[in-house]
Amino acid sequence: MHTCNWFISSSVNGVLEQVIQDMASALRSHSKDIDLNVITAGEFQHRPLTSRIREIFTKREIWHLFGHAPLWWRIVKLHSRTVHTKLEGDAWGGWPSRFFAECLKPGESVVLPVFNQLGAMNPDSGKAVYFRDKKNIPAGDYEVLDISGKIVRPEALSGIYIADAPTPREAMRAGILTMRGLCIASPKSAYIEEILGPDGYFMFSSDDELPRIIHLGLGERGRHAAISARHYLKSRRSHERCTDSLITLYRKVITQ
Repeated sequence: MHTCNWFISSSVNGVLEQVIQDMASALRSHSKDIDLNVITAGEFQHRPLTSRIREIFTKREIWHLFGHAPLWWRIVKLHSRTVHTKLEGDAWGGWPSRFFAECLKPGESVVLPVFNQLGAMNPDSGKAVYFRDKKNIPAGDYEVLDISGKIVRPEALSGIYIADAPTPREAMRAGILTMRGLCIASPKSAYIEEILGPDGYFMFSSDDELPRIIHLGLGERGRHAAISARHYLKSRRSHERCTDSLITLYRKVITQ
């Protein structure tokens, strides 16, 4: 039995925290050899000081950091093996890993995120165009909904999400929303293609194309694209594959 602490830092937003929590659930379900404890920065900060100090000095076999390293991380590195899944702009704080092969460098490992399907899909539910961060969506015979800050809503959705940037974080958001029932539109993104496949989203290069993209996404082609993307995602980001990627990484770290 290996003991492992995961620390989700304050630099991890709600989208990524949801994915990481789903990864933890997958690891607990599919590996009986790892005793996993997950700590979030928000929860940790509200603990009494004595509890925080005790946790920092707990000699777990592995500590896995997601996001920016806290100041006390150097203490953890003195007594435990450390793994770090880096987000944009973070300095390394342990054995290096990433969520995407697209940005992988020599000596780094990939850990696979998982995306859970929540809510029953309802093809007859009202379709809408979803966006965030004040993106300019053309008006039409459809509802337009801003989901900024509302990514954790659990219900199934119907319609199309217009991604605002081809970034790793936006690819994670696309994966979550795909499992909620939406089809995705985005500028060309290698990160989204890792999650949804090259044919799993509608590609556009300028906002002038949005009326056409929205028309496709709200029609039959949008429904088929969403189904194809969910199939691609579930087959390549299954709980078993996620668990295998983590265990493979931990074995490397333990035997170093």
